[in-house]
Amino acid sequence: MHKNFDYWNDLKKEIDKTEIVPEKFPKEREVWMSSLGQNIGYEQNGSGNNFIRPVLVIKKFNNQMFWIVPLTTKQKEFDFYFNYADPNNQEVSAILAQIRLVSVKRFNRKMYEISNEIYIKIKENIKSFL
Repeated sequence: MHKNFDYWNDLKKEIDKTEIVPEKFPKEREVWMSSLGQNIGYEQNGSGNNFIRPVLVIKKFNNQMFWIVPLTTKQKEFDFYFNYADPNNQEVSAILAQIRLVSVKRFNRKMYEISNEIYIKIKENIKSFL
């Protein structure tokens, strides 16, 4: 599979230039479409022309930096996947092993918020890895 790193690199430069707008202040438990980019190996990529995919905000450090986990619709029975159903009853998995720090500039739009019960279980699973 060919990966277009050059296109992603150009897009990443444009994303870096963007201004932070007031409605882009994600909170913990929220799911946002985010520009994750073209990554290496088995790291979760974004898709489409903007290399975006849904991510769950795990920890907000300030209005610019967040820990997130990428989401996928492919549920798997591994200890580093947390399977749940979103508000539209779509099957979703949080890929816990791919937790990462991202800038608010990567966030595109809010999709939904998960329940506090699911959020607590996800955090407990992440803690178990540490």
